[in-house]
Amino acid sequence: MESNALYLSLLVIAAVVVTYLGVRLIQVLPLTVLGTLHGARAVRTSWQMTRHHTWSYFWRLLCLGALIVINLVAGSVLLYGLQLQLDKQSKTIAFIGAVANMALLSIWVKLVGAAVLAIFILMLIRIIEQSPSEVATPNLTSLKHPRGSRRIAALVVAIFLLGQGTYNVFYLRGAVLTKPLAISHRGVDAGNGVQNTIPALNKTSKEKPAYVEMNLHETKDHKFVVMHDENLKNLTGVNKQPYQLTLKQMTRLKARENGYVAHVASFDQYLKAAERDHQKLLVEIKVNKHDSANMMQLFMKRYKARLLRDHDWMHSLSYPVISYVVRHDPKETASFILPYNLTFPQTKADAYTMEQTTLNETFVNQAHANHQKVLAWTVDDEDDMTHMMFLNVDGIITDNLHELQTNIKTTFNHPSYARELLVYANELTTFTGNGGVEN
Repeated sequence: MESNALYLSLLVIAAVVVTYLGVRLIQVLPLTVLGTLHGARAVRTSWQMTRHHTWSYFWRLLCLGALIVINLVAGSVLLYGLQLQLDKQSKTIAFIGAVANMALLSIWVKLVGAAVLAIFILMLIRIIEQSPSEVATPNLTSLKHPRGSRRIAALVVAIFLLGQGTYNVFYLRGAVLTKPLAISHRGVDAGNGVQNTIPALNKTSKEKPAYVEMNLHETKDHKFVVMHDENLKNLTGVNKQPYQLTLKQMTRLKARENGYVAHVASFDQYLKAAERDHQKLLVEIKVNKHDSANMMQLFMKRYKARLLRDHDWMHSLSYPVISYVVRHDPKETASFILPYNLTFPQTKADAYTMEQTTLNETFVNQAHANHQKVLAWTVDDEDDMTHMMFLNVDGIITDNLHELQTNIKTTFNHPSYARELLVYANELTTFTGNGGVEN
């Protein structure tokens, strides 16, 4: 979308159309549930009821949305400020306060969600009551509470509070979290060299990342060069693509980045350097239409044994590549790269490398239920790192390796309860695939 205005325009148009249809058909479900209309008749009636009132409905919904945001932000900030003060006290007081504040935050989110939902439903019912007489509405004043309903409600609340408190204790103690693997993106840390080059690998490996992620392209002579970009111009000044040059021509080029200069490396050279440094690799196979038909066969024949021996992993945006690895080397860990969390894929991949912007708890839980790992990329912001840890991802790929390692150590060894409460608040108030305000 950033590089193509047409895609952005189409997305904006689609959003406007969907919003408009949503507003015009907003009464379909209430008419079906509370009235006597069904199917196409309910659709026609909703369309008629909202005619000339589209903006009125839209602004009401917008106000309800603003009401949710204001109340949730206010509650979160208030409890966060309280926890900051408690963190200055003894560890016991800070921990007990954090457990209580998490419970209060959960209750507050549910109360806000329930209140706004009730207002929304009453608003729709009120409009239906003012509609033509053909739309029947129930007599809501005649509804009675069943015997013992208050006791049942009290029991449900008590069970909820007990469960929430227990969860909060484990959450804050880190019992529900697994320490993620720290993975260097393209073999650099905070611009300490040229991406995907051996000097940068040598520097970064001294910081002991779990893996160094790097990228491969096939060359003109069907060999493999360490390079991320489809075009070499940005790093080397040569306006060519890897498939247009032989490996010998490629390795003569010098790449420049972050004030450093280094030779482009072949995969053989890079792999040998990683083995000298005892550094495990996360190898990304990049593909395009110019690759040879038997590219993966050539790659696996040359490197399968070494990758397995070195405990290296592989990942790719191309599922055929991942499928080939899974079929021909079941012991090799193969991760399918996903740039967007649209739906959970049913694949035979051992893991998913998910772009962190749309990654959520639902996706991570589904992957773990299928015995698949989740790696988040590219996570460079401190708050995003913490957020990914509390999603319980298995690994985090970053350009700022030292910052990530420090963040992991702090989170697991010297936690800030106020900060964890903030992350928890973000989790509660983020809309996910499950739907609903608390997700």
